[in-house]
Amino acid sequence: MIDEMRAVVREHEQSRPRSRQVSIGPSEAGTTCARRLAYRLLEVDPCNTDSDPWAAIVGTSVHAWLADAFTAANDRDGDDRKRWHTEIGVELPTYMRGTVDLYDAKTGTVIDHKVLGATSLKKFKNDGPSEQYRTQVHLYATGLRLSGANVRHVGIVAWSRSGQLKDATYWTEPYDEDRAEQCLQRLDALKQTTGLLGRGALPLIPTADAHCTYCPFYLPGVTDVEDACAGHDKEAK
Repeated sequence: MIDEMRAVVREHEQSRPRSRQVSIGPSEAGTTCARRLAYRLLEVDPCNTDSDPWAAIVGTSVHAWLADAFTAANDRDGDDRKRWHTEIGVELPTYMRGTVDLYDAKTGTVIDHKVLGATSLKKFKNDGPSEQYRTQVHLYATGLRLSGANVRHVGIVAWSRSGQLKDATYWTEPYDEDRAEQCLQRLDALKQTTGLLGRGALPLIPTADAHCTYCPFYLPGVTDVEDACAGHDKEAK
């Protein structure tokens, strides 16, 4: 019985639009692994699709609850000038689309929610967000600014997946348009390379140590990188 129930959960998660997303969005654009982005651009079929979806399911549920909470906060405040704006769709110059989790109109801050396990949360508290997370929120901020919003800061809230509300932590920095622009330029260069060489470009595009086991194109032992990637060689010069 439990195997059948797990299968229902897995199949439902895989059927959601985000799970079937092919185009590169802000959440993935900042990855340090250029080859992963190239696979996306070339529309290579993912091969690493059996990862446990539970963390993503919990994260999605928490995001929805948080959106309701901040929307309700506006209603309680009774101010016609809403402070909290949730789930805002944005578009960037490269036709990249994304959704801003939260915008604080009072401080001009674009905020992204992350729901993290204990190890990742501890690392976030000690070291701050990854380069990918930072780039993601600056891309959201750029999209929102282009729509006319006053954007001065970006922030990331790390919520605990298994702990308590008191475990949540917040990171912020001034909005940096250059960081977003550099990401878009990098993506544009990859588009040109893959458009010219097709899958033949893949062996020429570098990898990075970016959680390979979670990459949809990861296949240990594979030798033909035009179909999948064996992962980053940490000893390669």
